[in-house]
Amino acid sequence: MMPSTMKIKTTILGTVLVCLGSALCHAQDFSANVVYFEVPRTVDAKSPQAPSKLYVSKDKIRLQTYGFTDAILLVNGAQHSTIALYPGRKIYQLLAGSSQYFRVENANDACADWQKATEQKIACEKVGEEEVNGRHTVKYLNKNAAGANTSAVWVDADLKFVVKWETATTGAELREIKEEKLSSELFAVPDEYKPKMPQKGSSKGFTPR
Repeated sequence: MMPSTMKIKTTILGTVLVCLGSALCHAQDFSANVVYFEVPRTVDAKSPQAPSKLYVSKDKIRLQTYGFTDAILLVNGAQHSTIALYPGRKIYQLLAGSSQYFRVENANDACADWQKATEQKIACEKVGEEEVNGRHTVKYLNKNAAGANTSAVWVDADLKFVVKWETATTGAELREIKEEKLSSELFAVPDEYKPKMPQKGSSKGFTPR
């Protein structure tokens, strides 16, 4: 059975993408589609929604989702900030949360970088080399993972970036990776956007700062 839209929404809205500045001096700009899946995977399983779009430029990331939320995530590693844009309402919100995407210094020695990129204490174990969608990656496990915490990541050896991750119930992988120069406008809050005003009652999804 495929995961509910709400489960996928909760997973994505609880994710903050973190770049590590020390690994960015030679980082290549690229874009990719993000395809989500249920864990464990079945042969005939299909993604429960249209792929999201990921853009990465040095210390900046943009995650543009489709189908279950109108939010766009903007991450600035140098400023240690994560912002959600809501295009339908032309508003933005500063967020906090955990990490599933990050850059590394060395794909073959990425445990320390994974620990820096997450708010949870992880017990990282290098599993070994694997091929993911035709790309050379190195797989790492988090032996402390529970619930919605990331249990495994696959780091691309060339991009030095996580191109696949899994929790106990869901996962995602990057496909159709295209190395290209990206416009700085993709990673900026548009001038016409206004800050989201706080609302009374419980909050859902991202955690505002």
